[in-house]
Amino acid sequence: MKSFLTTILLACFLFCFTKNIHAQDFSKTDKMKRNCIKIGTSFTLTKIFFSYEHAITKKISTGGIASASGGNFYGYSGMVFSRFYFNRFNKSGWFMEARGSYSHFNSIVYSDYYTKPYEESHLTFYTGRHIATIPYVSAGLSAGYKVFCSKHVFFEFMGGVHYGKATFGKDDLYISRSSLALLFGGNDVVKSVFKNSGPAFPLHFMINFGFAF
Repeated sequence: MKSFLTTILLACFLFCFTKNIHAQDFSKTDKMKRNCIKIGTSFTLTKIFFSYEHAITKKISTGGIASASGGNFYGYSGMVFSRFYFNRFNKSGWFMEARGSYSHFNSIVYSDYYTKPYEESHLTFYTGRHIATIPYVSAGLSAGYKVFCSKHVFFEFMGGVHYGKATFGKDDLYISRSSLALLFGGNDVVKSVFKNSGPAFPLHFMINFGFAF
């Protein structure tokens, strides 16, 4: 819990710091592009991201991301982030990013289940079907690389770690999984699936395509 609070406070601090820092790196005659819009996806192709980023200095930027996700946990997320570029905002190179986010997920879940024998295995039947509402607050750190293909067009890839806290309803107990997944050690407990293969999985990867202006 301490690491979570430390990370989200770091993200908030960087966001506030970069919003208030004096843009002394930019002169009136500086033609550097200071804004960009991006669209991206996760490496699993289950999320789509739309983002805006603004350079505060030549190496520091801040921005926001809106995303929608599908799969077992469909919903939306809003994020704020700050970046430090080791080269420049409008040049190819490595960067570090701190982010904080709030997400609202839904999923078809069940409150109970029972099994019936079937040949050499068992069939699982779920009862108490309903839609779960799962809020999720998280923070994370990432590293990535930006590549400019022209003066305006670029792409970037990044990966990182995050940690968060989700809230589940008292009847949000089970989620339907394939028989194959359960046969090979899968789990149908909502909290476990959310953590081990859902939004709370601690690693994240994404690729963005953007336009700078």
